[in-house]
Amino acid sequence: MPPKRHRLAVNAACAVLLAGCGGSNQTATTVTSTVPAETKTVTVTAAQPPPPGPKTTIESDGTFIVGSDIAAGTYRSAGKYGCYWARLRSLDTNDIIDNNVNDGPQVVQILPTDRAFMTRNCAAWHKVD
Repeated sequence: MPPKRHRLAVNAACAVLLAGCGGSNQTATTVTSTVPAETKTVTVTAAQPPPPGPKTTIESDGTFIVGSDIAAGTYRSAGKYGCYWARLRSLDTNDIIDNNVNDGPQVVQILPTDRAFMTRNCAAWHKVD
């Protein structure tokens, strides 16, 4: 760069630098404050699942209360040798409304007015209605 241009560039840079250094009688004030965050505790209670209703499948031997253990309705079983079932008026196994013993498939209609249903040596019962 020729010396004259160099001097001109230096003078221009100094002018810009000095212009930025212009004085002011005011002092800038910066205020910093810290505010604590608000803490909230939220308790969420999960909804309880509904209680299980009566079953619509009977997979084992036993006496089952209609309306709480099993639902009323028509049930089918593939049967087995000596499959026995009984609809009961009470929990007394001698208080029989209807019963059957057979080796083949079985169908029984358990009414809402039946107190219990007893089954022995049968394949699983499945509600069909």
